Amino acid sequence: MRSSRIVGSLGLGGWVVWSLVLAACAASPCPGTEPVGAGRPAHSPASVDLRPNFQRWNLPARVQGARGTCSAFVVTGALEYALAAKRQQGVRLSVEFLNWASNQVTGRPDDGGFFSDLWKGYREYGICPESEMPYRDHFDPHLKPTEKALSEAKAVLASDLRLHWIKEWDPNKGLNDQQLADVRRTLQRGWPVCGGFLWPKREHWENGVLQMCPRSEVRDGHSVLLVGFRDDPAQPGGGVFLIQNSSGARRDGLMTYEYVRTYMNDAVWIDYVGAGDLANCGTILGKSVLTRPRGL
Repeated sequence: MRSSRIVGSLGLGGWVVWSLVLAACAASPCPGTEPVGAGRPAHSPASVDLRPNFQRWNLPARVQGARGTCSAFVVTGALEYALAAKRQQGVRLSVEFLNWASNQVTGRPDDGGFFSDLWKGYREYGICPESEMPYRDHFDPHLKPTEKALSEAKAVLASDLRLHWIKEWDPNKGLNDQQLADVRRTLQRGWPVCGGFLWPKREHWENGVLQMCPRSEVRDGHSVLLVGFRDDPAQPGGGVFLIQNSSGARRDGLMTYEYVRTYMNDAVWIDYVGAGDLANCGTILGKSVLTRPRGL
């Protein structure tokens, strides 16, 4: 009864076409219903590169030196990026101030800290420009910001930046499929991802790619900023993430999907209230495009 009504409304030729469509969908998933495999969301681009945005806003990767402040550099980098996306103008922010703010909320004079403590410090005190509290080669637990630095740091809080967790800190396990997909999806939407990792005791890089090693050969840990990805079936896990690294000789590098899935302790990203995706951000599939956030 139902089929005769369809034939009557579509005609015989339309019914034949409709039957072929139904058969094709039965044989394979229709568009929009493909299963997500190996952490890759359906319809995800093969590559995303946010580095042109950092260059456009004059926010190159920085060097932490001999201090253990990698996480402070990573969170500061994400704050700088989110603030620049909102203002459409980059400003270099103070890692030293964020490190101090984190110590105020924890009550401990540490040089470096967890993403969670650094964010709590930001939410309490804000963050000032680098010029008001420049980064020092050596940690001084008695260093305090000036009144001007405190005032300018509070002013940044009016930008309504916000933090999102993809994975809370847990060094005993890496990412599941959903979390890996969320990392990719966040980058695809135009936002870098702060990543804390178990890190090789002895780093080995081949063609700019950090090589996998057994768990017995990693330590806890090191943080880097993920700024893109590229599918590559020749790489373990099927591709690589692009990273900014404040430690060691190289500022840019690559980390395989397998490494990220296995050894990522925690992952967060930062945007601002009212932000959507960054429209056509960075470089997608090798094609440079505009970088204007929606709603500005």
